[in-house]
Amino acid sequence: MLYLLNNNEPADGLATLINMPHSDNSYDPCKPDCYMEHLAAVNKKMPVVAVEGIYNEFGVLLVPKNANIERRVLDFLIGHKMQKNLDSSIGIKGCLTNESLLSQFDEFLSKYPDLTQIHTTNNFDVTLKHLCTVQQVPRILLQKLTILREQLPNVFEQTLFSSWLGSMIAIEMELSPNQVQNVFNTGLFHDLGLLHIDPEIVNKEGSYSDDEWHAVERHMIISKAIVGEVNACDEEVFRGIMEHHERCDGTGYPNELLKNKLSYCGQIIGLADILFHIRTRQFSRLGRNMADIVPYLQINSNTFMFESYQAIHNIIYRSDLGVTDLINREDFPILPKRLIEQRIKLNKLYQGLILFNEKLSSSAHGKHCRSFINSSNHIFRTFNRSGLSSPEIIQWLQRLTEEDFEGAHLELQEIDAMQYELLWMIKRASRLLPGLVSDEITSPEQDSSQITKMVEQLQQDLIDAWENYE
Repeated sequence: MLYLLNNNEPADGLATLINMPHSDNSYDPCKPDCYMEHLAAVNKKMPVVAVEGIYNEFGVLLVPKNANIERRVLDFLIGHKMQKNLDSSIGIKGCLTNESLLSQFDEFLSKYPDLTQIHTTNNFDVTLKHLCTVQQVPRILLQKLTILREQLPNVFEQTLFSSWLGSMIAIEMELSPNQVQNVFNTGLFHDLGLLHIDPEIVNKEGSYSDDEWHAVERHMIISKAIVGEVNACDEEVFRGIMEHHERCDGTGYPNELLKNKLSYCGQIIGLADILFHIRTRQFSRLGRNMADIVPYLQINSNTFMFESYQAIHNIIYRSDLGVTDLINREDFPILPKRLIEQRIKLNKLYQGLILFNEKLSSSAHGKHCRSFINSSNHIFRTFNRSGLSSPEIIQWLQRLTEEDFEGAHLELQEIDAMQYELLWMIKRASRLLPGLVSDEITSPEQDSSQITKMVEQLQQDLIDAWENYE
């Protein structure tokens, strides 16, 4: 359907770890954390065994070789800092291998006919086999991927998608074979750190609190440390892991870096991650395919490197996928009016953001403020560049009649998709507002009260704009 027509309880020891706060961004692989809960759950399906003795930091034997790493053992280990990373001392029976990893890609792609068509028409089968099997993935990382598959299956599918599409984009960009392998490896390992974050936060739907955001941001540091333990990847992979949430326009995190400070690995995988969410969430609900991604690429053309956008355009075009036709003749007459109504709501939000940014620039400071202003400026540029602000579009929509169906219905789909993506941008930016108001307003009481009222109005306008999509 078109957007506008679419009216197990842990033991006490592990439970303590799940809610354990972190005071900084450091990560010590020898200290127990939420990962132990995942190990306990996996052990019920796939035996986890000590492949060597497990010792604490003082050299005292805690678990003998060949012991089953069941929940009671993990509860015991929680009270100890270990001599070495636990992953190096355990093995999982039935763990992924390089060869079975390849079959995981095949299984995932088979669920989506459009992805299979992209894979086939771009002759990627031999390349994917090479990427999976020529360079052996270390046992520890294969174990992590196995646990990711069992415990966070959606994240595992995103891992498969992003390493698959990311390496295809890298080839289209004519990067060297070593660089393509780096992109593939970045895709495979960039989210392993999520296994060490509270599962309730990782699986949470909706907005994060400041503490939850802080916890999520740590996953890049943890992923980099996990990969660094085995010393099997180039420096570009480490950099890509740390940068896959950065954006060329400075709206990313954790460091809000701009294009000239970013590497190819993080940007390609960051784009692939976004496309995964669009394809498997929005598009699956609406019956769309990867050919329908073009309006999203147009709207976000300054968010990632232009070369990566150009590459995915070429890949999709070569795949000969048809744009999904979601508008029928019966619905066509009412859609222009709804698009105009939505355009008016977007414009109200847009004008409110302009006024709020002007007020904010003299009344607040700090990370929330800087991030919100960067995000708002990105929205302003995108809105103006998209052409949606042009009065000619409104006039054209007003002139449409039922006789214009053949020549106009696909354009209406594109306008709808672009307006929807703009609204998502505003929604994402609005998540910063509560923390900004509570922590960073430094103006006199009168200004603070006025800003609070402006925030409330923006939030209400956003709710009103989303009504058409619920």
